This record gives sequence, C-alpha cells and structure tokens, in this order.
Amino acid sequence: MNDMNSSETLIIIPARGGSKRLPRKNVKPLAGKPLICWTIEAAIKANLDAKIIVTSDDDEILGLADTYKSKGVYKRKRPDNLATDTASTVDAIIDVIESEKELGNNPQTIILLQPTSPIRNEDDIRNAFLLYNDTEAHNYRNTVVSVCEVEHPTAWVGWVDENMSFTGTELLNKRSQDYEKEYRLNGAVYVASVEHIFKEKSLFSQKLKASVMPRTRSIDIDEEVDFKVCEGLLSG
Repeated sequence: MNDMNSSETLIIIPARGGSKRLPRKNVKPLAGKPLICWTIEAAIKANLDAKIIVTSDDDEILGLADTYKSKGVYKRKRPDNLATDTASTVDAIIDVIESEKELGNNPQTIILLQPTSPIRNEDDIRNAFLLYNDTEAHNYRNTVVSVCEVEHPTAWVGWVDENMSFTGTELLNKRSQDYEKEYRLNGAVYVASVEHIFKEKSLFSQKLKASVMPRTRSIDIDEEVDFKVCEGLLSG
C-alpha cells in the first residue's frame, strides 16, 4: 500500500440485487464488464490502506466480489431484514461496521461508493479522502460529499400546474453563464466518520465539505438512458 495510511478505513460498496427502474442493473454488462466491477476496480486502483467490502443480498453480486478476492476485496451477505426495498444504505453500512467489530476490527472512517457511478475514478476517491483527512478541514470532518456543477441554473426550475402554467422560476434577464456557479450532490463518493454514522444514523450533517468532480464523471445510472450515456463514454 502507499503512504496514505488509513488502516481503520472501510470502503463500502452497497449493491442490492433488485432494481425497479433498471432490472439487475448492478450486474448489467457495461462496456465489457458488469456495472459493479467499474466501482470495485476504481476502489482497488485508489490504493488506499483500506478494507474494501461489497455488501449485497444477491449471490451473483457476491460472486463478482469474490473474483477480486486476491486483490483484497471482501464480501458481506446482508441479513434478510436488509434485503428489502425499505432497508436504507445507512442500515447496510451499519451492518458492515458491526460485522467488522465482531471480527475484532475497529473501523473509524467509511468511504461509500455507489456502484451506479461507474465513471467515478480512483482520483475522485483519493481526492475526497484527502479532503476528509485535511487538518484544515477538521471542523467539517463529519462528511465529505462529491459534487459537480449543475447543468442549468436552479433559477430556471419551476412547477407546471393543472392549467399547464409554468411558475416558481426566477426568469431573470440573464445568460446562463452570468449566474453564480451552483453545485449538486452526484452520489459518487461519501466519506464519513463511524462515530457520526452511529450517532445520526445518516451520512449527512450540517457541516459538509465538497469534493468537486467534473460532470463527465458524475453520471448516476438510474434509467436506461443513463446506462447508454455511460456506455458511450466508457467505450470511447
């Protein structure tokens, strides 16, 4: 491992077998390999002193994790109560942490990588982790979140009512480039303390630090169109 010593860090990759909008998306082939493999390989390439754990209720996903066993990837079969639509990602994270404690380990930091962000790379993971460990950012150390610049100003966002009226926008006489830059969560990387997760039962806090990623690496696969866009970028 490199000099970024974080032996008490877990990289957790949560992946359920079911998906309502895009069935079996976590194992769906994307540019030559199952979707989840892009995230597993990015975690490995990040080369952090961390234990990589894939948590899933699905045997096929756990089998894919097994193929990376020689590279330090572990798997965690979720208990039945965490294999439902109502189980949250935080529930799965806490389950992994508790299983590690039962093994005598004492994790302090969690890096969460959603498999639906396949273009997020090892540099994005490292940058978020470095920001978390930055002593100047110590007061914000509850959570680091990855973000990207929004595609369009939020002043353009509004509602359409039953009369098809478009309201709620701030349609100012401005060009898009004249608006102040705005950013959104992209769901690719989260870094949080175990203490905070157990205390708040959440990754989020009032104090967040933003690790900025380009929009080209911020695509979150939710529907078929997202999948096709990612495939084009990764194949190109």
